[in-house]
Amino acid sequence: MTNCELLITNKGKNHIATKNKMGGFTLIELMVSMSIFMIVMIMALGALVNISNVAKKSRALHQAMDNVNFAMESMTRSLRTGSNYDCGSTDLSTQDTDDCPSGEDSISFISQNKGSTSNKDVAYELSNNGSLQKCVLNSFNSKECISMTSSNVKIENLQFYVTGSDPILDQIQPSVYISMKGSVSVGSEKTEFALQTFVSQRNSE
Repeated sequence: MTNCELLITNKGKNHIATKNKMGGFTLIELMVSMSIFMIVMIMALGALVNISNVAKKSRALHQAMDNVNFAMESMTRSLRTGSNYDCGSTDLSTQDTDDCPSGEDSISFISQNKGSTSNKDVAYELSNNGSLQKCVLNSFNSKECISMTSSNVKIENLQFYVTGSDPILDQIQPSVYISMKGSVSVGSEKTEFALQTFVSQRNSE
């Protein structure tokens, strides 16, 4: 073999070796890369699911607390414009009034829509299933009660403290202190809450 032929042969071998070095991934390298990619995708998907679940729970909790706050505000507005506070009673057939300095879980009164000579027509109470319940007289003059709080809200303690309810004997403005404690359940999580407010009758006696 001449020197020229040997040189050509060596160049060919070097060219083949260079091609082998510049070749694609091996099967093992491809499998490892795919495995890493799948692990990253699964972790990313899990993170997205967790974020979505947290957002849903946060939204549900916010809606439930809005419901509780709305119920409390609605009750205080109704009491503020009402009269003849009768603590510890949901009887809507009388004009009775009664203080309760030690607290009771119900109250009835005459609403703004009725005259002072009318019987009581609105009552609030803690129901047996742990909801804030409003009772009114319907068109048939019978008591009808509805729940003011959603099903995932459980009120564990509701207290009304009334002073100055008697429009004749008392010389102080009728007022009601309200305390409400309970919890909101969202999935398996429970969040406790406590609300207090003070209401003074708008119309002077």
